[in-house]
Parts: sequence; C-alpha cells; structure tokens
Amino acid sequence: MTWEGGKGICRSVPLPNEAKDLKPTTIELIFENLNDAVTNWRDRVIKVLPDALPELVLDTPFRDSKSGEARVQRTDFQMTSPDKVGYVPYPLLYRCGICGSTREFDSVADQARQPLPRKCNGHEARWTQVDVVYAHWSGDIEPLSPFNYNFDPQTDTARQIKMCTCGSSSFKLRNAAPVFSEWRYVCEGCGETRALKKANPDTLERLPIQQNDGGRQFQWIEVNMLPVSYRANSTFYVQRTSFIVFEDSAVVELMTPKRRDGLVARLAKIHEIPFTEPSEDEIRKSVEADPTRVGEWDEYETYLRMAEKAESSGRADAARRHRDAATDLRETWFADGIADRGQLGSPAVLQAIAVREDWTRRYDPIRLTVQHDAFVREHIDQAMTRHAAVDVMDPDVALTDVVNDPTRKAKYQHTVGSLLSHLGMERLVLIRGLPICEFSFGYTRVSATPIYQREHNGQRVDMPVRLKAFDQLPIADNKRPIYVTQQLNEALYFRLDEARVLRWLEANQIVDAPGDHVGRAYLERYADFGPFLEEFKDREGQGGYPRTLPAYVYLLLHTLSHQMMHSLADTSGVDRDGIGEHIFPADLSFVIYRKGMTPDLGNISAMWRNYAEAFLKRALDPRTLRCGSGSLCDARGGACPACVMVSEVSCLASNLLLSRSVLKGGKGPEWEPRTAPNLVGYFDPSIA
Repeated sequence: MTWEGGKGICRSVPLPNEAKDLKPTTIELIFENLNDAVTNWRDRVIKVLPDALPELVLDTPFRDSKSGEARVQRTDFQMTSPDKVGYVPYPLLYRCGICGSTREFDSVADQARQPLPRKCNGHEARWTQVDVVYAHWSGDIEPLSPFNYNFDPQTDTARQIKMCTCGSSSFKLRNAAPVFSEWRYVCEGCGETRALKKANPDTLERLPIQQNDGGRQFQWIEVNMLPVSYRANSTFYVQRTSFIVFEDSAVVELMTPKRRDGLVARLAKIHEIPFTEPSEDEIRKSVEADPTRVGEWDEYETYLRMAEKAESSGRADAARRHRDAATDLRETWFADGIADRGQLGSPAVLQAIAVREDWTRRYDPIRLTVQHDAFVREHIDQAMTRHAAVDVMDPDVALTDVVNDPTRKAKYQHTVGSLLSHLGMERLVLIRGLPICEFSFGYTRVSATPIYQREHNGQRVDMPVRLKAFDQLPIADNKRPIYVTQQLNEALYFRLDEARVLRWLEANQIVDAPGDHVGRAYLERYADFGPFLEEFKDREGQGGYPRTLPAYVYLLLHTLSHQMMHSLADTSGVDRDGIGEHIFPADLSFVIYRKGMTPDLGNISAMWRNYAEAFLKRALDPRTLRCGSGSLCDARGGACPACVMVSEVSCLASNLLLSRSVLKGGKGPEWEPRTAPNLVGYFDPSIA
C-alpha cells in the first residue's frame, strides 16, 4: 500500500482481531473448504512436478512436516476479522534522487537508530523509497540489492556477501531505463556494474541439496527472483474461497463416519428410498437385554438431556459434545450387533456411503444432497416466511407491481410460466438474503495458480508456486489468521423439471438412465469424477467415456448454470466474475448468486422487476446458444470463453463438463468418441 501522495510504501501486518459470532457450522465449513483448497493445491503441483519438494509447495501450517502431505490443524489458525490490520514501512531501501546512492536498513528499529543522512555525497539528499522488489514463486520478497546469495556446499547454506570485490559496500542505482533488465547497480568504489539478479535463499538452499542427494538437476531460473513493481499484482495474490452458510449442523456432522446411521436415514427421507429403521423403544429393549450393557441406555438419555439443556441456553459447543457422546454410544450398539441398524432399500446407496471418503469433496453428491435439503429448508422455506425469498410464480409486491392487479398478474404468470417451461425449469426462486461466507487463508507471489512457467533457452520450465499462510498474529501460540467476512447477497435458485430430464436422458441414449427417481439413481450410479475431471477433458474425439447418468446430469446442470450466469450478467449489471454457482446434481438444482463482499445493491431484484422476461428469453435466444468466436467451436459441440465458459474464479469445475450442445443439440462433447451420436438439446421441442 502507498499513502496518498506517495508519502510512503508499507506492507500490511496482521493484528489480533478475532472474528466474533461465527456459528460452529460455519467454522466447520471453513476448515473443510480450507483443507480441500490446500489438498487440491498440492495435488495440482504434484501432477505436473512429481519431484517438487513439499516445503516449496506448501507453507509449514499447510503440511505435515514428516510426510509432506497436505494437513490443516485448527490449533494453528485463528478466525480473524479483516477490518483492522497493521502496517509497517517496506521496503526499507532508499535512493537519493540526485546522485542515485542507496541506503538499506534491516528493520524499522535499525532505521530509527541511524536515520537517513541529510547530506549525500556532498549535496542535499533527496531520499525516496525504491518501489521495486524482488519476488519469487516460493512466496518470498526482498528489497532490491546488489548483493547476491551463493550456495556454500560446506555448510549447505546460502550466504550473502555484502560488499564489492573492491571492499566497498556502497552502490548507486541507475534506474532511468524503462525496463528492469537495463537497470544497474554501480559500485561507488570501483565503478563495477551489477544487473538486478538475486537468488532466493530458501530455494537456493533446498534445490542443490536435492540434486546432490540424487534428485533432479535444477536450473538457475528456478532460483533467481524477479524484479517487479510493488504495485504489480504478482507481488501478492490473495488465496480465498467462499461458500453458502448453513445453520443445520447436519451438513457437517452427517458426513462423519460416526453419524453413518443418521446419514442413511436422511438420504432415505430425501430421495424416498425404502428404509426400515428400528424405533427408540426397540433399541432400548435390545440394549437393556444385554447384561454387558447395564446402565448404557440411561447414560445415552443423560447425554441427550444435557445436549438439549445446553442448546436451550445457547451453549452450542457443549450441546455438540453431549450429542456426539450420545451418537458414539449409539454407534457402538450398532457396530457390536447389540441393536439392529435398520435396512435401506438400496444396496448401491449403502455402497456409495461406504466408499465416498475417497471421493473428491466438491462433486460428492451425497454431501451435496444433504446440503440441498438444508438449503431449501433454511434459505427458501423458512426465508419465505419472513419475505427473504420469493417464488417468481407467486411474487410479492416488492418483486413486481402486478400483484394487486389480477389481470396483469395472470398475464405475468402466464408469460413467466411459459418461459420457465421452455427452459425446462420446475421452479425459480429469488433469494434476497443468501448468507455467503468468504475467507482468505493465504497468498502466493508471481502466480495465482500452483504452477508458474518461465521461458528459458526456448523451453518452458515449470516451477511450483508455494501456498503461503499469512504472517503469525502477535498473540500467544503465534496462530495464523484466517480473514473471514460474511454477507447476505441475492441469489436465484433453479430446479429442473424431472420428467423432462428423464425424456432428455432417454433421447440421448444414456446407458444407465432410470425410469424415475433421478436423484436416487444419481447416488447409486455415481463414480468419483476426480479432482481434475480427467475423463472429461478435451480428447478431440478420442475419448471413450460412456454416456452415463451422473456425467450427463452434471453436464446439463453445469451448462444451464453458466447460461443463466451469462444472462444475469447481461441484464442485471452484475459482473460475470462476481457471480458464483453451486450445483446440487442429485436434486436437479443449482444456485447462482452474487458472491462479492461489497454491499449488495439489489441488482438481481431490480433485474427481475424490470427485465424478467428479457432475462429468461436471453437464455433461450438461438444467438446465445451459438459460439461468438466462429464456426469451429460451434461445430465441435464444446465450450469456449466466447460462449458458455466463465472465469476460473467463478466456475466450480474449471470450465469442464460444459457443452452448448446439451441445450441446443448437435455434436457431443470432445471427451466422447467421434462415433457418438449427436445430442438432442434440452431445449428441443421434441422433449418439451
């Protein structure tokens, strides 16, 4: 940051400012998302650079020091509000604007002890901070310096010699050239010139040791830092993520192994799967009949009463502990065969529950369907009772002024209903206050992505970008801050017409399409998509992935989501990069929402009041179903930035599992064989 008028360059430092009023479920979801982000970062690096050193991929708080695997421990972090941060002057490198002489200080205290002199080389000094720094993809920055680091093989350390070969330690900086490659340091003693070249000491110490231990041979461009302006984005990329907030702790608790019985019961209820569950009285009789379990039922009921009492007094953490104790006790009865767990009428769903621990969390349909159940209950049904959500087919006066005019209202409902029918939508709900949590957990330098590429001798060299945690807080235990913000933003919830989806699946010869209950079938047939969706990358017609129910349902929902995001951006004024998506594949639903943390100005509500018809028609317009980049993308049946793709920061699936053909018809996606038949579009009148 720079003070107004260029009065000084500073860098921010964390201050103790604990985030208050975070619900336990929100904290759980923060750590779940953080663990997912850290694991995904490491996996993406290792996929490209299998020999990358773990310590150059993840900062210490994000990895296990022994195995190098991704690891997040809650005790290492503190939830922090970002509305108060500190700052210190940086870089502490100054240049005289008259003669070019430089002065550097190790710290603010060092500069306070020996301030900049008023005179410089016999004239009045004019000191200014040098606004260029060295940056490295390992996450380090340093002020410019003529003194490079060298690796000492005797001590396996990087050493910096802070003087010229002539013995002088004073240098001038020539910075008149427009490019950094032409800047030079000039020794004031002998006139020797030095280019802006400096090795990153941390990387310099690690790579030669790896090479000497029989590892790969490193290249110097992996070690050398880059001179960049402190104003450039490349000096600091904040790593953040966001999610929808839920009140129901079940969205987290049911995902744990000890709540497996609760998860089975919840899935049975959501997707109408036959389930015979023992009553509490039957379980009690089974437990009390076993002489080795004397008193356990009373203990179980005591835990439940204590949980209820704690919950009524607002002690959520205590309530959770008591409930967990009761759940653990109950689970031992099932595991030891003391009581019957109950029978689910779908062995395939039971198998899915058993193996889902290995699934990529982002696409796990079991997790997502539990979230959808909570979403509808909290953010639609309950929100409607306080006018925080409204079904567009039953609008209120704040959504449209036709409410008090029966004739105009009937016309509105006919028009909107007809357009929703053409879109294959069963329901569309506008949510006026969807709670969004965004948290920043670290940063990177030089690149915002896990791999940085540099050109060297006509070749591209891949280098790992280290994910860094924020600096330690000045508190006991030196925890790292996670900066958390929460806000209520507007959103649109869409649910597809299940009967139409079934007709579309049948028309496209999906090999495992069910006759009914798409959600249940999705859970039964789902196989892990994997973190990188490798099966669904562009294979130029050489792929062999069959047309399966999970892939095609997700493909349809994801493409529709992007189509509606583009339509929303065009009609509401919300920037495309400011729109997020959340897909519930087993429930044939998705949500698009404004994800920014600046005040929500009601753009989506205003859009619906003024341009509802245009918003829906735009999604159906044949021109928006074609690619704006020309006929090549149109003919291939995929997706590109000129049509349904959105920015990587907005897309859940890295712009994969997308194809305009699922809406308008045409050639199938590029991960199918060339011999695959053309697709029938979801908007095709033949399946309407």
